Amino acid sequence: MPAAGGRKKATRKRASKATGWSSKAIWIATAVVVLSLVLWWVVRPGQPPPASLSQGLEETLRSTALGHGVTPAGLEIDTKIRKIEGTFVRTWRLRFPNPAAREEFIAEVSILGDRDGITVSEPVVEVGRVIGLRIDHGIEAFDLELELQRQGQAYSSPEIIAVPTQPQPTATPRPAPPEGARGRLAILLDDAGQRMELVAAAAGLPPEIGVAVLPFLPYSTQTAVEMHDAGHEVWLHLPMEAVGDSDPGPGALMVGMAGQELRDGVFMAINNVPHVVGVNNHMGSKATANLRMMTSIMQDLASMDLAFLDSRTTVDTVAEEAARAQGVKTGRRHVFLDNERTDDAIRSQLDEAVYRARMEGEIIAIGHLNETTIAVLAEEIPGLAARGVVLVRPTALLR
Repeated sequence: MPAAGGRKKATRKRASKATGWSSKAIWIATAVVVLSLVLWWVVRPGQPPPASLSQGLEETLRSTALGHGVTPAGLEIDTKIRKIEGTFVRTWRLRFPNPAAREEFIAEVSILGDRDGITVSEPVVEVGRVIGLRIDHGIEAFDLELELQRQGQAYSSPEIIAVPTQPQPTATPRPAPPEGARGRLAILLDDAGQRMELVAAAAGLPPEIGVAVLPFLPYSTQTAVEMHDAGHEVWLHLPMEAVGDSDPGPGALMVGMAGQELRDGVFMAINNVPHVVGVNNHMGSKATANLRMMTSIMQDLASMDLAFLDSRTTVDTVAEEAARAQGVKTGRRHVFLDNERTDDAIRSQLDEAVYRARMEGEIIAIGHLNETTIAVLAEEIPGLAARGVVLVRPTALLR
């Protein structure tokens, strides 16, 4: 009996031991499966995150592209998907009809960077005509390859086309202003201060015409005093740095100047031209595109309650934006009167200013203090009222 009892006890021990090994094997197998799933999730081929996380951004990019001339055939979605440091990167290829449409698309999608959780990189010009742009949404990102449509076509046999016997249709003429439409026109004459013999003729023009005086010239101060005494607005025609090697003249403000140097330049120029009501830029295609410089100048003008009129010597100007940010009354030039200084050319540009004033309501035109421009204005201005235009001072059109 004792021997039999001993065998039963030994059997139970072996069974218990076997059961323990079995439990351990199950736990080990489970851990291996879990670890395998984790490793597979980390290293698995790139797959996009759930649609709910990206659908809104994806739809925004798609609709924006289509709205800027990209056709469905020119929109290739997910040409490549990869995973970089835990972020799914999806590559889209977009083909735009022209550079302007592509630039407008870039400008619009760049605003997405203002949203929480979205960053938009600076555009990168790649090989050929491709521009790269990345939009990052945290767990996913879009690599946009922005191309231009190819204009070339496959070769085909030449087609013989008969020469038309009738002239081709001309472009549709511009719409006429509505009957009875009236507008306001302001005129400012730049580059005063160089020739005193022109001042008497300019002073005889209607007082609504303003004059912009260059500083630090032999007749700057005298010109400002005489034009002011004749009832005209006096503006400071402030020299600013241009693109290229053009010399803006004495007292020019340059982009590389420090803040105090800019302030000193503004105040000295204003002190040299008395009675000024505001400032407009002489040249300045480089300066007016520099936001730091424009902000500094506008702060000085705000402290003196002076206005700023942007001559718009570059499409990249930020002068108006800086002026409004500092509370400075501002406006822009719409028409140049005398880039070509002949009677016919100046009359044609004045006609353009009258047309736009009636169509748009308010227009600012800039010319220069020279014999031809003064003579044409003296002849044409008396008839402006009958043509539907009221002549006003430049400051009347600033906001």
